[in-house]
Parts: sequence; structure tokens; C-alpha cells
Amino acid sequence: MIKRRILIYSLLIIIFTSVVILTIANYQSTKKYVLTSVERETKELLSNFSAEAKRFSNERIVELELMAEYIVLSVHNEEELVQFLHKQNSKMPFFTGLGFINPEGEITASDGQQFPVKEKESFERALNGEVMFSDIFTLHQDSTKKVTAISVPVRKNGEIIGVLSGVVNMEDIIGELFAETSLPGSVFLLKDDEVVFSPSKDKSFQEIVPDVESLLNEISNNDNGSILIDKKLEHYIMYEHAWDDWVVVVDSGSNPDTGTISDTFWRNTLFVAVALLVIFIVLFYVRQLEKREKNMRKRDLLTGLGNRVQLEEDLALKLQAGHKMTLYFIDLDRFKEINERIGYQAGDQILFAVSRKLKQFADKDYLYRIGGDEFVFIANSKSEQEEKEIASEIVRMMENPLQVSGEGSIWITSSVGVRSSTNKDQVDIMMQDATFAVQEAKKKGGHQFVYFTEQLAALNENQRLLVNNLNSALEKGEFYLVYQPIYGFSSESVVSFETLLRWKSPILGEVGPVKFISLLEENDSIIAVGRWLIREVALQVKHWENEGYKDIVVTLNVSVKQLLHPNFLHDVCSIIRETNVRPEMLVFEITESMVIQNIELATQTLLSLNDLGIQIALDDFGTGYSSLSILKMLPIQYLKVDRTFVKEVESDGGVSHTILKGIIDIANGLQLKTVMEGVETIEQLTLLKKMGAHRIQGYFISKPVLPEIAIEFVHNDRLIED
Repeated sequence: MIKRRILIYSLLIIIFTSVVILTIANYQSTKKYVLTSVERETKELLSNFSAEAKRFSNERIVELELMAEYIVLSVHNEEELVQFLHKQNSKMPFFTGLGFINPEGEITASDGQQFPVKEKESFERALNGEVMFSDIFTLHQDSTKKVTAISVPVRKNGEIIGVLSGVVNMEDIIGELFAETSLPGSVFLLKDDEVVFSPSKDKSFQEIVPDVESLLNEISNNDNGSILIDKKLEHYIMYEHAWDDWVVVVDSGSNPDTGTISDTFWRNTLFVAVALLVIFIVLFYVRQLEKREKNMRKRDLLTGLGNRVQLEEDLALKLQAGHKMTLYFIDLDRFKEINERIGYQAGDQILFAVSRKLKQFADKDYLYRIGGDEFVFIANSKSEQEEKEIASEIVRMMENPLQVSGEGSIWITSSVGVRSSTNKDQVDIMMQDATFAVQEAKKKGGHQFVYFTEQLAALNENQRLLVNNLNSALEKGEFYLVYQPIYGFSSESVVSFETLLRWKSPILGEVGPVKFISLLEENDSIIAVGRWLIREVALQVKHWENEGYKDIVVTLNVSVKQLLHPNFLHDVCSIIRETNVRPEMLVFEITESMVIQNIELATQTLLSLNDLGIQIALDDFGTGYSSLSILKMLPIQYLKVDRTFVKEVESDGGVSHTILKGIIDIANGLQLKTVMEGVETIEQLTLLKKMGAHRIQGYFISKPVLPEIAIEFVHNDRLIED
């Protein structure tokens, strides 16, 4: 799950990063394009208006100069002068008014009015022969209009006799030009630091330009230029002197394309926000799936109960909260046998039926199935007597038969382990103790409960200590081998040895095989230990052969897990090649109880061992229910008869004698060699020899001893005198 989560998160980060990069690239590209376009259009607008203003002023000057040549004829006749001015003014809509100014500074207007000149400076300079543009002034006929006058001298016979003045309303002129242009932007016309034309009535020039004084200073010092207003939006003001003191100013801020930058920014921001929202939704969905999957991992699919993960989690929470509770560990008796007999589907029906029974008895929120046929429920702690009554009730409840389709009624019993919590308890300790208690109940025959007590705790602690030390025994080299001599009647000497595993722990001391062999089987350590044992035996046989003992056959026990392991034959072949031991010097001992678990695979493996040259001995013969029939199926060369018959051969009225005689006769008929185990007296030896047994093994010959002692038995030609 963690790897999958990292993969999903990485993909989402990559996707989101890609979206951000693409949106930034799109924004930058759009911004660059817009700014380039706005700059080009603003420059074009400024250039057009400057050129138009210059063209307009030049045309007006030319027009006035032409009129000045003709007005000479009417200067001295006031009526003709007014008629001329009125006629020309009607033909020239660009002029708001026309007037002739005599040398005394009196103006005769086209409408016949006469009044003194206002812009005396420009009049005097025009009277001196210059073409002049006056400052802005208020129109005499309409005080609401601010105008400027273009003045040209009027000459007669080379002498200046007055000034022809044309009044121009530049605001109207520029306004008409601005209305006709298709280029975006705002145009302002300035004259002597005063705004003559503004395209907007809502926003003044001072509001557009943050620092007007700085702009006016720059305009006064330069013919043209550009001032940055807003770096983020690249808003700037461009200006250019058109003529005289007239200045055309263009504002790029009113260009609608500049809004595209902001629109693109917010559109991309919205896109990123939507992408982020989608990612959050995906993350939420993934978290919900993980949560659901996590919950599913805490449930048993067959019964719907919580599983071991849920149990440990709930138990930990209760222990952390300081709650006192009791754990009831329920294990069905002989369920594996029932399952194999009626089939796994019917077995699942039994488990489901058991879970329904337990739900009626226990709180289903604290009822769990933690293994194949293992159930647990936890409840608040009560008195020890009440807890024992609950456990006893569970045992009785399970006595009632279960109905299984196709099988009818199935009787099944259960074993229960009871463990109450203590202060500062731990989950794993409680589970181990409850498991140990239920195992003790099973050892006693099942169909009962065991209450975990201090005495049981001490026993469990010893078991736990044994397991903990056993786990590292092989790695630490704590195992060693001993060899028990096997005596042959025909040669009257030791002809073979049985290898036995021993464990000497630096902490526990010498540990008997009865205590640790079963533990090795339970945790599968027997595979590695068994491989080590075969190799050590092979090395020992090779060592003895190098010392001159070439015919010493050594037997060794092979567990069922070893025999049925897929790598077993490969390991045996590797050891033979590594040690260069002769395979015929090895005998592998098996028990009938182990081979019947998978008779086909076991038989095939034993045949492969025979092909290698390794012989097979059937150990503990006579104790299994299928001993005689199994002799027909297995490729064996030795029968090792169980010590029980030898022990009782002199005391049970001849029964064991008859059985032993029958076994020896069967073995002889099948050409199998017999090995009688547990021989402890000369009387037993003598009797077995008379029966025709081939070999004997037991304390009468020798206990298992170290290899250097065991080999000494081979030196004695006759260990036993008749």
C-alpha cells in the first residue's frame, strides 16, 4: 500500500507541476504577445496623431497664408472685410472663427464684432512677420470654449499692414480624429502643461498619471519618450511634440488588450485551482479507498468478523486506556481432520455456523476470527469464578451439533484458553499466554478450558525462553550430534550408527530432544537444521572413511517437512557432491505417520533417494494403523521395530513375542532387514537372536555417544559373548 500511495502521490505531483508549468508558460506567452501588440499599437497611435496634428497645423497655416494674400483688397473697407471673413469662415469648418487684427490690436471678427486682441505676444510677433500659435485662451463669442489662434502676417507691397488670425478648437479637432481611429488607447493633447483634449470625462489625466509633475518636466526636456506607470501590466505613457508647444500623449492603459493579461492570469489561476481541486478530490477518493481497503484488511472475509489485525488494534486501545479485560481464545478440536474428511466448502460452513453461535453469546464488535479455526472475543474483566463460568459455557455451547448441507449433523467441540489482563499488560504477551492456555487445553484432550494462572505463566515463560534461544541455536553452533551403535547378529559386531541431534545452550544448559524437536517442526526451523544435520553426517562418514572405516553405515532421521519440501532432493544432491560421500553409506529414517500425509509425493521422493544409492528405514514400525499396507507402497530396505514390543516381550504372556516373530517373518519374506530398538538386557538380545532378527539397538549395546567414542565400538570384534 505504501508503494502504491507513493506512486499515486508522485503521479499527482507530476500532473500538478505540469499544469502549473503549462499555465505559467501560457501566461508568459500571452503576456509577451499582448505587451508587444500594445506597444506596437500605442506607438502607431502616437505616430498617427502626431503626424495628423502636424498635418492639420500646416494645412491651416497654408490656408491662412492664402487668405492673407486676398484679404489685402478688403482691408480698408470694413463691410467687404467682414463679408470676406464670413465667407472664408463658412468654407473653413476647421476654424472656429476668423479675424483681422489691425496694427492697433483691434480684431474684426467674421461675425462683424470688434474687440481687442487677447494674445498680444503672439499678435506682436506675427506683426513682425512670424507665423504664430497663441496660448490657450477663452473664445470671445463662447466663454465655454478654450481655443488657440494661428496668426500670419498680412502684407501689402511688402509691408505688413495687419495680422490674419484663425481660431482653432483643438479639442474638437482631436476628438473627431480620436473617434475615427480604430487603434486602441487614449490620446491626450497638451499645450503649455495644460490638457487641451482628454478622451474620458470619468477619469482625468492626473488620475491616470501618478506623478504629473515628473511627466511634464520630462516632456519639457525631451521631444519624445515613454514613462512606465505599472511594471506588472507594462502600463506606460508615450509622448511626442507635434508642433510648437503642442504635445500628443498616448496612454496604453486604456488599450483593451491589456485586460487580456489580467484575464489570462485569472483564467490560468482558475485552471490551476480547478486542477488542485481535482487533485484534492482524487486524494480524498484514494484516502477513502485506502481506508476502505484498510478496514477490509481488518475483516475476515468468511465470517465478517474482525481478524487478528483488528483484534490487536482494539486490544491495544483498551490496554492503553487502562481497561481491565479478559481474552477468551477458542480453538476447534480436530477441525483439520473434519475439514479433510468433509471438504473445505463444508468446513467453511462449519466455521460460519460457529461464528453465528459465538455472535449470540458475545459482543460481535469484540468477536474475532484470527485463524483457520481460531476465534477470540474480549470482554470486561469479572471475577475469576465468573470468567471460568463463561469459558465453561462456551465449551458447553459448542457441544450442540451443527447442520451442514450435504453432511447432516456435525458434532464438534472446542478448547478455550482464558487470559485476564493485568497492569501494564501488552498485546503480544496476552495473545501468547492465551495461545499457550488453549494449547494446554488441547494437550489434555480438548473439549475444556484452561485458565491462565501464575503456574501456567511460569511454564509458558520457560517455553518462551526455550523458543527464543532455539531460534538462534543453529547460527550460534549450539547443536551437536551423537551416535548410537547398531549391533549386527551375523557379524557379531557394530555395523552401523544412528545419528541423534542434541542441543546444549549456554543459557539453558543441556536440552532434551523431546523439548525442542517439536518446536523446530512448528516454526519450520527443522528445514535448515535438517540440512545442517545431513551435511554433518556426510562429513563424519567421509572422515571415518578416510581413517579406514570404509563400511560404516550411518542412519539419520528425516522429518516430514524436510521430506516434502520442494528443495529437499536438491539439497541432498548438493551435499553429496560437496562432501564426496558415498550415498550407500547413508540411511534415511522415516515414520509411517509422516509419509501418509502425502503418500504419492513421499513415495516419489523415496524412489529418487534410492536411485541416488541412499537406503530408507521405516522407523517405529508396528505403532501405526496402516503399518502392514504401507510395506507394499514404500521403497524401503530396513524395518526398525518400535521399542514397545521389545520392552514387553518377556512380560505380556507371549503377545509381543508373537508379534515380533510375525514382523521378522514378514520382513524376511520381503527381503527387508530388521532393527530391534530398545534392547536393554541380555535376555532380550538372546530372544531376538533366536527369532531371527538381523540387528539390535539399545542401551545394552551403548547409549548415544560422541563420534570419537562411537568409533571405538568398531574396534571390538565381539562385544557380546554367547
